[in-house]
Amino acid sequence: MKKILIVIAVLIVLVLGLLAYLGYVPGLSSVFGADKPRDLGIKYTQADFDSAFAKSQVVYEALPAGTPDELSLQRRGSRPVNISFTAAEATSLMNDRPFKYWPYKQVQLKFNADGSAEISGVLVKERVSGYCAAIGIPKAVAEAVVKFLPNNPVFYVKGKGELVDNMVTGFEPQALEVGRMPLPLGMILAFNGFDNQAVYAADANITELLSKATNKRQIIIDYINRRLASITGFYAKNAKFEENKLIFEGSLPEVEATAR
Repeated sequence: MKKILIVIAVLIVLVLGLLAYLGYVPGLSSVFGADKPRDLGIKYTQADFDSAFAKSQVVYEALPAGTPDELSLQRRGSRPVNISFTAAEATSLMNDRPFKYWPYKQVQLKFNADGSAEISGVLVKERVSGYCAAIGIPKAVAEAVVKFLPNNPVFYVKGKGELVDNMVTGFEPQALEVGRMPLPLGMILAFNGFDNQAVYAADANITELLSKATNKRQIIIDYINRRLASITGFYAKNAKFEENKLIFEGSLPEVEATAR
């Protein structure tokens, strides 16, 4: 009996350690550093934000109180731009958005010479559902994500990608972490040929179809392309990453109105 109790105790400790590592155990997770975003070495100042804001020229406006979640993010107009942002400038914009459902904080963005980009930060769990509603993500997907997530998990993503004529090209995810646990991208994005158009049906069970699909990578690409096409005033003729630089040629909205 004593040996059995020892085995059970060891198993409990291992499970708690894993959950803490993933960010599910407040207090204990901090011991593993699972509640702190990966440091990418990117710092920004008010001057970086002012510079980025001036480059984008987007005017931020507040929507009336009581605006439904589905309408809490609105864009108007369009303006041609040909600009580049440093990592510090882009990071400043990611951390300072006047939107009550903006779900990211403590964000760092890093752009690399090989055309890849990295992002780390904290996902504010209580804002995810509202944000998903605002950008048109199906409710079933939002509910599945919120159910899976620990409270305010840290995240890290690395990958390559480029936009040409408002379409994703060269999509190459390289790393994905929640808490401090790397997720198996090879399994998640198994690519065996696009064979699941039903995933886009208006009444489809999105989460069930994605779980069965063999071509999640292409489904994600197609979904991003459709979202890009639906953003008022946005068009990426060419967008890519270089050393400490995000290059963007195309158009951006003139006004972004949000619920505050």
